[in-house]
Amino acid sequence: MSVLSDDFKLKLPETSRISECYECGVCTGNCPLAHMIPRYYNPRTTLLRLFLDPKRSATQIGPWLCMRCRRCSKRCPQKLSPHELFLHTRTAALEIGQIADPSRIMGEVLKLLEEELPLPLVSGWLCLRPDEAEGGSSTAGKLATEALKDYLKKHRDSCETVKNARLEKVAIIGSGPAGLAAASELVKKGYSVSILEKSSRLGGMLRNGIPQFRLSRDLVDAEIDRLRNLGVDIKTNVCVGRDTGIPKLFEEGNQALFIASGCGVPAKLRVDGASSQGVTYAVEFLEDLNSGGNVKLGDSVVVIGGGNVGIDAARAAIRFKPRTVRLLCPESREEMPSDLTEIMKAEKEGVQIHPSCMPRKISGKDGKVTAIECVKTKPGQYDRSGRFLLVPIEGSEFTVEADTVIVAIGQQADLSFLPTKIRVSRWNTIETDPFSLETSMKGVFAGGDVVLGPASVFEAIYAGWKAAISIDLYLRHANTR
Repeated sequence: MSVLSDDFKLKLPETSRISECYECGVCTGNCPLAHMIPRYYNPRTTLLRLFLDPKRSATQIGPWLCMRCRRCSKRCPQKLSPHELFLHTRTAALEIGQIADPSRIMGEVLKLLEEELPLPLVSGWLCLRPDEAEGGSSTAGKLATEALKDYLKKHRDSCETVKNARLEKVAIIGSGPAGLAAASELVKKGYSVSILEKSSRLGGMLRNGIPQFRLSRDLVDAEIDRLRNLGVDIKTNVCVGRDTGIPKLFEEGNQALFIASGCGVPAKLRVDGASSQGVTYAVEFLEDLNSGGNVKLGDSVVVIGGGNVGIDAARAAIRFKPRTVRLLCPESREEMPSDLTEIMKAEKEGVQIHPSCMPRKISGKDGKVTAIECVKTKPGQYDRSGRFLLVPIEGSEFTVEADTVIVAIGQQADLSFLPTKIRVSRWNTIETDPFSLETSMKGVFAGGDVVLGPASVFEAIYAGWKAAISIDLYLRHANTR
């Protein structure tokens, strides 16, 4: 334990709690990357090596492969965070010159991702996190930026169209990370693949939901260009439910469908004054910002919600240089759904985090927002649906000044286009077989946020990868009956 602290100067709670790890295997069992490339990545083994031989571990690619989906920490019975340890270990090792040739490690990571994963560029961004380069203070971020730029330069337009070795056609609804990943895998397996996107812009949450300062649009564009070069047929401005439907897609010759339409409908804030002028939703705010819309914010911005979308909205808002940007969330700081690293970045940039509180009323004057009346919260119990309830503390009310309110309390899927044959859960997500991702309608598969609810980019990529394997097995079996 002392070896790690002395060599890498880490000051993380996990370093003093690592003895609480009982090698239950939950981190590896819940890691999408460990399922996709088990020969190369095992978070439990990487964690063990990190503490047994930190100097050698920091020079290997294991800690660089983690994509920080946080499924390990969410499900760890001891609440340890391997992804945080990997991130801070490799960053500290770079800063003190422990890694002699970091570009070699990053090159190995990108080469492995290109060979094994459906979206290597986006996956490379998730692993290496070049957004840490902003401000010029992070050695890791600057090196990652250069590595991805070099990769882009070498591989731009290098993909050749894959010959359709099979006759079957597959249609994919949605061009977010799940849809793009499924398309990549299926076209490489020889299928004729088409993507139907209701918007005029491709990328889904990659383009609309993540700010430019976190994810370069060059990477998203290059990933889509790569799929086009492989032979994927991409159709924009096609809304399933309006321009076509699932039965019609089968009539047009598709033998299988994959629904990856995401969760683009914001959950509504249900308090008095929520419809006041100055109240907007994070999904709409980020989409307007990413599309180059005319976004205007006031001097006192309040973001409601402590998930990744809320943190992204707060970090985006502070770049407009308002007087204050505050983020309110009902969970305690330790229980905030967002990644700890992102919370720390937001605070460093000037966002004021107010945990354990929730809005009760939005006050206004002449229909415009002027303040939010809030109350402190404490942990309660789980309700019948498994959600953890937070109880308001009476007498703890306080008021926060605001002229702009950005609501980020969750997102839902628009499932109005589904035929009645496809079952929907009480949480308004599509029910699927957990292994195959097939829905209750034969030949129709679904994955990503439309099944999981709002999740990480890599969880969506994993769903697309898994669905492609299932669709391949389904079509091959169908032709042998």
